[in-house]
Amino acid sequence: MAAEATEERRWTARFPRMSGRGLIMGLGKAQLASIGIAFLCLIAAFMTQLWAFFGILLAVSLALVPTWFTGRPMILWAPLLGQWFLRMARGQTKYRVRPLAPRPVGTLGLPGDAARLRVLTDDLTGAGLVHDPRSRTLTAIARVEPLDSFALAEGTHQDVVAGGWGSLLSSFCRDTSNGISRVGVLLRAVSDGGEEINNWFQAHGTADVSQAAYEAYEDYLANTRTDSIRHEAFVTISLNMKANGVATLIRQAGGGVAGGAEIMRARMDFVRGKFTEAALRFQSWAGADDVAVLPRTAYDPDAQPVLESHPDVGRSLAGAGPMALDESFTYFRTEAGYQRVLLVVEWPRKPTTAGFLQQLVVAQVRHTFALICEPIPTRKAMAQARRSSTQAETSRQWEQKSGAVDSVERKRERAALAQEESALEAGHGSLNYAGLVSVSGRTLDELRVATEDVRTAASQSGCELRIIGGEQASAFIAAALPFGRGL
Repeated sequence: MAAEATEERRWTARFPRMSGRGLIMGLGKAQLASIGIAFLCLIAAFMTQLWAFFGILLAVSLALVPTWFTGRPMILWAPLLGQWFLRMARGQTKYRVRPLAPRPVGTLGLPGDAARLRVLTDDLTGAGLVHDPRSRTLTAIARVEPLDSFALAEGTHQDVVAGGWGSLLSSFCRDTSNGISRVGVLLRAVSDGGEEINNWFQAHGTADVSQAAYEAYEDYLANTRTDSIRHEAFVTISLNMKANGVATLIRQAGGGVAGGAEIMRARMDFVRGKFTEAALRFQSWAGADDVAVLPRTAYDPDAQPVLESHPDVGRSLAGAGPMALDESFTYFRTEAGYQRVLLVVEWPRKPTTAGFLQQLVVAQVRHTFALICEPIPTRKAMAQARRSSTQAETSRQWEQKSGAVDSVERKRERAALAQEESALEAGHGSLNYAGLVSVSGRTLDELRVATEDVRTAASQSGCELRIIGGEQASAFIAAALPFGRGL
């Protein structure tokens, strides 16, 4: 992603397309391996005269090479489809709660491999840290809100805010000893039952002006619920407890998850201090009760107003997930409705300014947008950039020898790689990032309408969304819950 100043002193960014360069003539490793298998099948057929058997293998191998649909070679779909059919055969696409089955204390009642997640409460900060015992990570969740309206701010102020957020992310790339392996941003559009208005009225309302008006407005708030949408924002940081240097610090702090929580506390203080530079107001660290409510309202969005009006209900970790879940290839169903997850496969191709995602974020449909970032250490990023530049130049020389035309897309790709190297040399950081969007509907028709609405909003932001296939249930954990999960 390259940035440059415009005549209005605005900074713009251009996102490069996903590379389709491959090793030879645009073919990747899997495609070349499939062609090699087809060639061996042809030789074996000549030697054994078993044309029927090896002919079928030859046809299948060659059929997996082209890109038939969705811009992805069929050979790359094979593992995903195989895993999907294996999960169906084992019954892993269905989930049912077993009320009488014992559950370890502190674990979340979520489907799939997310059931292993545990919640540890930090006594000093009150934060509910999400612990993944398999990957050995600790995740802290910060609830934030903007200091002022980003959309209404002047362009130069938007650039300053974007620069402050970029500085925070870049610091994780330069300092590899901090152990932060993933940074996430989750924006939720949820149903607003009017609880904030009701609480404000209870705190500030008075009958001094008119007793009748006070009683009428009090009755109105008590007997009605609004059907509006409000937005919530969360920032998550994940500490890799196995990272070099971090494991030693954890042992010095007492070891185990408790030692990891003490090391995590310093990272939490650092991130909290950086929020002001990104024009964010820190509200609180999500506690264990908040961690339990987040999946409850994600799987059942209609429960949001009810849980807000009854703060003592729905805070059980064991009851955080759905009661039942049936996963299909492109969506899944719970007792509350239908859910679907989409991936941002194309970011804006034209130079764009900060705030280009506004149309997608404020779309008037219940949805979530998750931006998952994984900092790359500077040395590793520079090595990757040099390797990519070498591969691009080698591919260009090969295409020249074969008589292929050097396309505009290839030229832009090489220019983007050169600019990435220059940015890294200048001290900027590099990230692996992905954007996920989840939508919900009470019926399948509502889900289709919501899907088209977010796709339209994404196109207005210069992005393209595609439905994730075969991984909907696990992708939903990453897209709708701020638990520091990736794909």
